[in-house]
Amino acid sequence: MVTLISLLTFMAFYLLYGTSKKMASIGELGIGKWTGEHKKIAQAASLALMIFSLGLSCFLWGLGSGTFTFFILLMTVASLVILLAPLRLLNYPFLGVLFIGSILFETILF
Repeated sequence: MVTLISLLTFMAFYLLYGTSKKMASIGELGIGKWTGEHKKIAQAASLALMIFSLGLSCFLWGLGSGTFTFFILLMTVASLVILLAPLRLLNYPFLGVLFIGSILFETILF
């Protein structure tokens, strides 16, 4: 469940990052061009994903802890996206290994 919340938060922030005017269109994940052409739809989808992720977080940890955890996760994901996207390190193999490792650690530890 934590991995799902992290993935939804990453997707939501990456969509918002793609609609930014200051972002150089990298298109590493294949949605850079689409977000540039459909900014309103991408922003609405991003907002919906963030609200859904916040709702899942509040459902899992409670209202106060879930909100706090969501914002910490959002700050972490945002920092990673802003640092790694210009370096072209956010690609499918890297994200696949990251999230498969996260799922494995989540199932083994919890």
